[in-house]
Amino acid sequence: MKNIFYCVYTFLILSLFNSCATYNTKAQKFQSAIQRGDFKEASTSIESNKFLHKKRNLLLYYLEKGKVAYLNKDYELSNSFFNKADVIIEDNKANLGGKALGVLLNPEAETYTGEDFEKVAIHYYKALNYIFLNKFDDALVEAKRINLQLQAINDSYPLGKKNRYTSDGFALNLQGFLYEASGDINNAFISYRNAVDLYLENQGSFFGTPLPDQLKQDVLRTAAVLGFTNELERYEKLLNTKYIAPQTTHEGELILFWENGLVPYKDQTFFNFIVLPGSNNGIVSIYNEELGLTLPIPIPSGNGNKNDFSDINVFNVAFPKYVERSPAFSKATISSDAIGRTDFQLAQNYDEIAFKTLRDRTLREIGKAAIRLGTKKISESLVKNQNADIGAALGLFNALTERADTRNWQSLPNRIYYARIPLNKGENTIRVSIRSSNNTSKEEVITIQGKKGIQFRNISTFQSL
Repeated sequence: MKNIFYCVYTFLILSLFNSCATYNTKAQKFQSAIQRGDFKEASTSIESNKFLHKKRNLLLYYLEKGKVAYLNKDYELSNSFFNKADVIIEDNKANLGGKALGVLLNPEAETYTGEDFEKVAIHYYKALNYIFLNKFDDALVEAKRINLQLQAINDSYPLGKKNRYTSDGFALNLQGFLYEASGDINNAFISYRNAVDLYLENQGSFFGTPLPDQLKQDVLRTAAVLGFTNELERYEKLLNTKYIAPQTTHEGELILFWENGLVPYKDQTFFNFIVLPGSNNGIVSIYNEELGLTLPIPIPSGNGNKNDFSDINVFNVAFPKYVERSPAFSKATISSDAIGRTDFQLAQNYDEIAFKTLRDRTLREIGKAAIRLGTKKISESLVKNQNADIGAALGLFNALTERADTRNWQSLPNRIYYARIPLNKGENTIRVSIRSSNNTSKEEVITIQGKKGIQFRNISTFQSL
């Protein structure tokens, strides 16, 4: 019995230790540097992170490096990293060996293939990089690839198990910006119209993002410019909004993006218990609140009053979960020479997307956990037939190596906002007052020359509560 209790104690201590060793823990150094705005230090920390240099984690390495280069305004370097990430995603589709290892040990032993929304976000950042490099044709190609990527993702799922994340309102809106910036008003109208339709099909909100008022005006304005009177009147009724003709005294526009906070990080929920010698047959049901799932676990037959080490049966199963990181800043107001004061509008809510896409794949997570646990128990049974004590030791090992996959692209923003700001001819000063929930604030100042067409800028705040 002393040996049994020693093993139980060791199992519980090691389980606690394992539960802390998540990717978020290993990524703290470079994430702290990002929140301080020290992007050079963040890049150095990623470079020295041994976990990210493992072959199975290279996709994460390129994603994090690409985002930090983007934040550092090295747009060519950023796209070189994102291009490598693109290649890895394609190569990973044929990687079966890593997936087999994930079934036998734990999912974090697999090659990381990325969350669906992470694959889409690559094209958003590549598009922005091209915008800031004044390569609008290349930017438009990337914006179009967003919907192609979404289509490919959903085609990979069997019928009846599709994700709700089948399109992206922000991507369609971004396409509209780029078409309009290149002078293609007809395709800009189509993109804005498709974005509006997507919101309307989802009761006016898509993954936590309400239909932006600016988007309403953009679809009405482009319809009016093209002389599409019927479409203009139809969308005025659908949106319960009247078209407001823009002033002609302004000299071009600025589209300003604000990236706020950090995306939720992945953690894991463990369910572990030990069946001691002498236990009876039965079933234990474990319930995961984050995924809303129940998994029944059969309890093997007991052996009367025997107290041998070999009769210990250890069960441990882990499920992934997201942990929210609430942004420290909650509101930003823009002051400009041309329009006075205005507010940003929400364009993308990665916080909502992360939680909902994980819930969407609940059944797949159940299947993975059940197969993994079943595989481990079969291996234990086979070994126990040869040597009971070694079989029991294998059971402890299997339990201790159990973990969920806690990897995710952790430098993504929590939310993306945008504003369209008319510009006056000559120099314009744009002041952005960003406020936190406790009423502290910071100010960003952008100086830009007014000229015909659309210009793009971005600001970022990463601090989380």
